[in-house]
Amino acid sequence: MAVVGSGPAGFYTAYRVMSCVQHAKVDMFEALPVPFGLVRFGVAPDHPEVKNCQDKFEQVASSPDFTFIGNVAIGNQGDHFQGCTIPLASLMRHYDAVVFAYGASKDKTLGIPNESELRGIYSAREFVGWYNGLPEYADLAPDLTQGEDAVIIGQGNVALDVARMMLQNVDVLRKSDITEAAIETLSKSRIKRG
Repeated sequence: MAVVGSGPAGFYTAYRVMSCVQHAKVDMFEALPVPFGLVRFGVAPDHPEVKNCQDKFEQVASSPDFTFIGNVAIGNQGDHFQGCTIPLASLMRHYDAVVFAYGASKDKTLGIPNESELRGIYSAREFVGWYNGLPEYADLAPDLTQGEDAVIIGQGNVALDVARMMLQNVDVLRKSDITEAAIETLSKSRIKRG
């Protein structure tokens, strides 16, 4: 079986198949060079307990019936992707089953006029990827020095993580696995309300 995506959905799928189907072999394809998807790049750095599932994922990955294949995309990834691309038809010919277990690869826009040209607007996907060290967003460099208020649209877990990360004491964040670039930017932030 091929699993496309190496986040929680991909690893739990691989675990279940390998546990329930005798002699099952799983190849996991991931566009990033490293596994664990949102566990690695989406969980707020100051919540390490949420990342405990990595222990189970490492157990799956250590099986001789499992192969991780990173830096490989399935289908068309556009100009920004620097790795190898495999056509979906080729994957389908070589596996008994293909499971797609990846998240959104693009942001949904809000429909605000000139939204993509406006400075200081970041999707949660970009901002979270930036402070977690996702290579795609390493150069985001949000400017948090222009005012004391940040507007966050949404009220889910990720929105709360973003607000907490912007308002958290930088000395607390230094003890987490946040990137140095994010620490540097947040240490200069003027944001007081989110």
